[in-house]
Order: sequence, then structure tokens, then C-alpha cells
Amino acid sequence: MLRLINPLKTSARAFSAAVPKHAYSTSTSAKSGGTSKLLTIGLPLGISAAAAYAYYGDKLGGAVAPGVKVAAAAPKEPIASALDPNAFVDFKLKSIHPETPNTSRFTFELEEGQTLGLNVTSCVVTKFVKEDGKPVIRPYTPVSDADQTGSFDFVIKRYEGGPMSSHIHGLKPGDTLSVKGPISKHPFTTNQFETVSLIAGGSGITPMIQIISGLLQDKADKTKINLIFANVTPEDIILKKELDSYAKAHPDRFKVTYVIDKAVDGWKGPTGYVNAELIKKYIPEVATGNTKVFICGPPLMMKSVCGVKGPNFTQGEVDGALKELGLDSEHIFKF
Repeated sequence: MLRLINPLKTSARAFSAAVPKHAYSTSTSAKSGGTSKLLTIGLPLGISAAAAYAYYGDKLGGAVAPGVKVAAAAPKEPIASALDPNAFVDFKLKSIHPETPNTSRFTFELEEGQTLGLNVTSCVVTKFVKEDGKPVIRPYTPVSDADQTGSFDFVIKRYEGGPMSSHIHGLKPGDTLSVKGPISKHPFTTNQFETVSLIAGGSGITPMIQIISGLLQDKADKTKINLIFANVTPEDIILKKELDSYAKAHPDRFKVTYVIDKAVDGWKGPTGYVNAELIKKYIPEVATGNTKVFICGPPLMMKSVCGVKGPNFTQGEVDGALKELGLDSEHIFKF
């Protein structure tokens, strides 16, 4: 019987030596870190050979040859983040779900166990090439949780004449989108601020969702979060289900105030534009203590609330309602 066992040992050693330790799948990019097919095949063969030796050794008197052990299945290592900061990676569109009449959630595929690789207040850039050969590149903030595996989500509003938003809204499941990143905006640390005030308009809610989710999921963080979210009509409020869920689950830490342009039947919240009076009423602590205000919205809103950004996407001077409330550039971040 020992003659039957020795060939198994020899085959296992030969197969193991033939598999290079650095063999990986490169279906997307080297950064994405796929699982080696050779390694996946090799492990069962090695385990079978060792198990056979142990089984027949036991039948022959219970002795196992010195140095031979039954191999256990190797623990599954986490796959590296999907993004590459130096190159665009193509991601396949999995599904599309409408959020509002002109906004949809686009879910893109990741490998099993893989994360996109974003931190709080970081975004990505997307790219496609037009028929004339010119590339279109635009930044977006995914709205899925940072630790979500297997897929990630964009919530994107379609703008008339907007080349990238129109392109993405024209995609069908199975199509791909080129994405590069991450691009860090304002790194957070646990309990960095006592309060965080968020002022968003329309699709400017996407980086705010990332902040809200990141802070509330950090069990050690105690930061209180207040959000003012302005839209034209109630039907335009995107991600309302998620926001209401956060407010219900964390009433001591998160509060959201919805604002629409004009009153409509059944609306009980504030109306009009976001100004100093409205901000002070719904976020009374906006200019007190260890605090930070984050703003993201359409250009006219940014101008009236905090002042426009400077050249080359710098923060620029503080103006508008937040200057009126006494805040300076140290306490304000413009997305």
C-alpha cells in the first residue's frame, strides 16, 4: 500500500512547485486583485493527496509519516480595493433603479468580497469617449457604504445637455463605465468635531450621504450631524428613504430638515431659499463650538450660502449666509 501513497506525495509536491506564488487574475487590473485560478485548483489536489496518505496510514496501523500533515483549507484573504488611482478601470453595470423622475441609482459590479476602496469625503472621476474621439471626464461620489462588497452605487441626476449624466443614463445593464480614484476631499478622524452641519441642494446630497453613513457607522464616534436638504419640489428629494432611516435609527445624533422652493398641498416643512435665517433656525449650533460646515449644491445656491469656489477648484473666499452668521474658511468646506 505504501507504494500507492508515494506517487500521491510526489504529485502534490510537483504541482505545488509548478504554481507561481504571484499568479493572479487580471480581468480588470492588477490593482483589483483577483483570485488565482491555479491556486484555487491546486489547493484541493494538495489536500486530497495529504488526506489520502493520512487515511491509508491509519489503516496500516495509525502511523503518519514524519512531516506530513493533513492540509486545512487556506483562509480567504480579502480582495484589494477595486479602484486604481493611476488608471481608469471599467466596471459593468448591474442594474438601474429610478429614484425620482430624472434621477436613478446605478449599481455596478465588483468581484465577490471586493470593496470599491473609498474613505469618507472621497470621490471618483468617470470617463467616456465621444464619437469625435474627445474624452468627457466628470467627478461623482458613490452613495454605497464604504465597506459594501460585491457592488457599488451611483445616484445620478440627468441634466439636459449634460454629456456625462446623459451618457450614464443611456447605459444598459451589461455596459461598462470607466472609473478612476479615489480622490480624497476632507479626511475625517473619529470625534474630530463636536457637530457637523451639512447643507445640500439637489444631487449635492451624494457627498453628504457618505459623511452621514461614515460617521454613524463608526461606533466610537459621537459627532452630532444636522442636515438641511433643499429641493425644488418634494418629488425631487433623492435618497429620502435612506435619510429618514438614519434619522429614525440615530435620533440623538442625526437630524434632517427638508426645504422646497414653494409650498405645495400637504407640505409641512420650510419653503424658500436657504438663507442665514433658515440656517440659524434649523441648525442653531452652526457657528458654535468645535464645528464644521459642509456645503454642496448648484452654483447659485453655493454663491448665496457660502460664496463660490476659487480658481482651480480651490475653496475661495467665504461669503453669503455663512459669512453673515460669522463663519470663516476654517469652519467651512465647499464640495
